[in-house]
Amino acid sequence: MKKRLLLAVLVGATGMTAMAQSPVQLDPKLQGINPTPYVSPSGSQTQGKRIVNDWFNFIDASDADNGGAISYTIYNNNAMFPDSTVYQSYGDGAGGTILGSVARHNVGQMFDPKSFYYTDLLNEFNPYTVDSIAFAYRYNHVIDGSVDTLLFQVFYDDAVRVGNLVDQNGTVLEATAWILYDRVNGKGANAKQEWTVTLDKSDTSWAGFNTVGLKLPNPVSINPDGLIAVAYKFIPGYAYNVGDTLDHTWENPEVANKINQFQPLVATDNAKTEEDSYNHGLSVRRFNKYGAAGDSWGEEFIPGDAWNNSTEYIYISFKISSPNVGINPIAENTAAVYPNPSMGSESVNISFTLNENTNVSVEVYDLLGNKVQTVMNGAVEAGEQIATVDASSLNAGIYIYSIKAGDQVLTGKISIVK
Repeated sequence: MKKRLLLAVLVGATGMTAMAQSPVQLDPKLQGINPTPYVSPSGSQTQGKRIVNDWFNFIDASDADNGGAISYTIYNNNAMFPDSTVYQSYGDGAGGTILGSVARHNVGQMFDPKSFYYTDLLNEFNPYTVDSIAFAYRYNHVIDGSVDTLLFQVFYDDAVRVGNLVDQNGTVLEATAWILYDRVNGKGANAKQEWTVTLDKSDTSWAGFNTVGLKLPNPVSINPDGLIAVAYKFIPGYAYNVGDTLDHTWENPEVANKINQFQPLVATDNAKTEEDSYNHGLSVRRFNKYGAAGDSWGEEFIPGDAWNNSTEYIYISFKISSPNVGINPIAENTAAVYPNPSMGSESVNISFTLNENTNVSVEVYDLLGNKVQTVMNGAVEAGEQIATVDASSLNAGIYIYSIKAGDQVLTGKISIVK
């Protein structure tokens, strides 16, 4: 599935000009250690390619184990911290580990209804409403009495930017979407909504990832074909010092000051599978937080598809309101009549395709509105259907057929020539 390539397009705050965005080579040392296959958290069962209860989560929907096309890897040391004064372990590229400054400061995820995994359930040409999100994390709380904070932000409309990734020669590589970063405050810029939640000892979940749902302060109505992003950061509620180590099992040197640690669920696609949508992760790393002003990605979240050798996704689910979730029972542009016109000596077939099991009625009326035939009436299974009209009993003229499935009604003309 190819991404759509846009020509030098930038959608953003009024007055901003297009910026050349260069993909960044991800240092293997920042990938982490102890890679493991991605396993969906308990409770996120799929229904086809859909998360139940109208939750849409790209990682779950596209996971190869759920029928998708992407094989994900997660790393056990993707800790998130507001600055790089504390350490965690990283792979040294030679099978060992080294201590290094925490490199991940903020994360987020784009939601785009145009994904192949969504369009059979969510019409990309309709507006949609988001009222809740869910996120997955690991959290190790070791400082008694401390309370940490997660700061969440929501971005949509002019707070989301769409443009191109280009190489150093200016060659367009692919389209992408991102949000701006406020270095001074260490969070996303131009957020439409913002709120905090707290973490204490009761939220500890280090053996596995915990998934928590959150209501947005205000439901968000997104225009057709629109994007929405959610980002968050971890704010420690305890004192820490330069050199403190998040990895409590590190022995050389031995960890002297154990501090609470937080890890978002980051799923990496090391095959960089092509995806025809903007559903990718967002992150702020050490090099773009502390780099010089004007550096590539210096004041922006890095989109998850900007890495040369991988694509990153953050586990954030979006709860879409029911009026805009789902599809019509009769698949678009599948109704057909043949032969039409009919000589009356043969049957006329009305074919159509159902997206789901449903009750269907197919009826034929004359131009005065009188019903002349009931061709089909009852429960019908999903798939291609053919309703056969007995044309021999019809006089020459024009007739109207009606296909009703659920609340959907399709009509058309049948011409009988004798």
